[in-house]
Amino acid sequence: MQESVLSNVALPVAIVIIMIALGMTLTVADFRRVFTQPRQVSIGLLCQLILLPLLGFAVAALFPLTPIYAISVILLAASPGGATSNLIVHAADGDRALSVTLTAISNMLTWLTIPLLLGAAYAVFGDGAVAIDFPIVSVMVQVAGLTIFPVLIGMVIRKWRPTFAENSKRFTRIFATIFLFLIILALVVQNWDTIVRDGPRFAPAFITLNLAALAVGYFVAKMTGINQTQSATIAIETGLQNSTVAITVALTILGSNEMAIVPGLYGIWMIITGFALAFWLTSGAKQLLPTG
Repeated sequence: MQESVLSNVALPVAIVIIMIALGMTLTVADFRRVFTQPRQVSIGLLCQLILLPLLGFAVAALFPLTPIYAISVILLAASPGGATSNLIVHAADGDRALSVTLTAISNMLTWLTIPLLLGAAYAVFGDGAVAIDFPIVSVMVQVAGLTIFPVLIGMVIRKWRPTFAENSKRFTRIFATIFLFLIILALVVQNWDTIVRDGPRFAPAFITLNLAALAVGYFVAKMTGINQTQSATIAIETGLQNSTVAITVALTILGSNEMAIVPGLYGIWMIITGFALAFWLTSGAKQLLPTG
């Protein structure tokens, strides 16, 4: 797959379209919340950009993973939030504005966070099977081309063509969902033997990462005095990553079909846990959570 039309053409084009669509949901006001809600945004970014990667390194070190899977766990932890987390925050009746703000900022920083964290992952977990000389600057440029610039284009479109941007939301959401499903399906079919052989080793790792991230996001926010609704929002933003970005980086930039398996399967798992959490929060069970 790594040399196919899918990874070299279709996947980059699709992720650019998806990121433009994400940009069309954002406004400058989403970034201004850094100043109007500094504590909530700062704690959310702390969980997303620092604590989640640390959890990723811890999980990769604690589980008996081969280097390729250890590094793919870090790639997953380094990925930004996405439309899925925004959708689940909406379903959970969370703080939608905070969710969009955290997604916006994490995506704008992706060009920096993914290359730096991957460089560290290659240095820590790389061996003869995985190259240690990681081209950080080159990857920064490529990730920026796939993420930050399309988001900016989307924001410009929303500013100058707000009606078009609003009318495009449903189509782009359906496109992103179907595309992710097809990519995951292709990964599963092509790597079925690998999944059956190695799944018992890497599946517990990404499940642990997801559950730990949800818990850390919620309880760190609560410990800083943030209300329950916003704490739940931060938990969702911390525990649900943009697996499409991770898959694209693995296939298109790193040229590794095997490294895309964990983000692909994680994309399925996080939807299950995310909507389960949303259902729990809206069913009245949230009263069982500590409210501070």
